[in-house]
Amino acid sequence: MANKYGIYQSSSKSCVFYKQDQDGKQSTFNIFVTPKYSAEDIKKVVAFIDNEDMNQDNWSTTEISSIKDIFDAFGGWATDAPLVFEMEAHKSISDCLNSVLKKETNE
Repeated sequence: MANKYGIYQSSSKSCVFYKQDQDGKQSTFNIFVTPKYSAEDIKKVVAFIDNEDMNQDNWSTTEISSIKDIFDAFGGWATDAPLVFEMEAHKSISDCLNSVLKKETNE
């Protein structure tokens, strides 16, 4: 049986997704945008996967060279996710990273 997937939280600054196996063990995929503190600072994206409950390696990064990196990491994490969940999650990720996406396209 496949894992159960869902969205814990989705906003313009962060997203938290979860997957749960048959034994109730959970993993979360988290992304958030750091605030911009001054004109010189840029917003950063922080992403991490918490697999502690599932006894798998955790993953995190602040060195994201492109938004594609986030979608690739998400795809690797949600390998057996239903299509409807993936579509909703991709929309949430895009909404969350909208300000960063605008900056990338303006450069």
